Amino acid sequence: MVRRIVRVLAALVVAVAAAAAVVVAQSPAWASGPARGNGKSEPVYFIHGIDWNHATAGNAKVDCKSAWSSAQTALRNGGWTGKFITWGYYKKDVNCTRKVNGNLDSRIQELGRRLAWDIYNNYSRHGKSVDVVAHSMGGLVVRAAITGVKKYHQNADWPNYIYIEDVATFSTPFSGTNWATTCTLARGWKQCSDMRPGSGFLSWAGQNPQSNQGTDWTLMGASDDDVVTSGAAISMKAKHKAVYAAGQGLEHSSIKNKGPGPHWKMKYSHDNGSHWTNTSNGPGPLKLMMNALYYWSRS
Repeated sequence: MVRRIVRVLAALVVAVAAAAAVVVAQSPAWASGPARGNGKSEPVYFIHGIDWNHATAGNAKVDCKSAWSSAQTALRNGGWTGKFITWGYYKKDVNCTRKVNGNLDSRIQELGRRLAWDIYNNYSRHGKSVDVVAHSMGGLVVRAAITGVKKYHQNADWPNYIYIEDVATFSTPFSGTNWATTCTLARGWKQCSDMRPGSGFLSWAGQNPQSNQGTDWTLMGASDDDVVTSGAAISMKAKHKAVYAAGQGLEHSSIKNKGPGPHWKMKYSHDNGSHWTNTSNGPGPLKLMMNALYYWSRS
């Protein structure tokens, strides 16, 4: 009997030690994530903006293929080989790789949580990182995904970690937009409410949030944009920022579709706006997007 008890206890000790070894061995690796580096092979997520063209919340609808055709063509022509994932968040969205059944009353924080799980389940838990391109409110969804994981990773409702290496945003209202205030009064949609200057969501969202791997943000805005001011588009803390000069046809809906080549009037900063460089021969929005996704760090 004594021998049997000794054998059982010994087996328990070995099992506990093995389990502890697994935790010790895995935790640092998962915490740091895959190695960062320049490249064109990572999967790229594309997150569209809000749809304000429908009178009722449940009728919101975006064609993911149409929304991202120009950006994806530019990347493929530039040598990108990784998988492209168009991620939608309206029930009636079409031509999306994956989507969730949301509407205009789906809170941005919740959409960020759903995006975080999508990235985790398909890539992060397999030790793979992704890049993200986002337009308008889509940039806030990505911001919410990273912020939420950082704040609530010990909560079962959120993943423990995600790996997002680079994010490029087109005209995202990081400090809100007055258009959203008008929209809230006229329609009452919760997504508009979240994008109001000074909203609870914007107060919650992080400044330059970082995934477990580290995340390099590039923010783009345009002086011609009448929906999201260039100041709002670059108002979050981020290493890379760019503002395109007026008179170049970069409206809110078109900025994500133009400029694979050079010769654009713009100013840019690689130190969170502390120092700016003006040029009339800068990369267009799509070219800057490509630079943002290729370089994991640029000074």
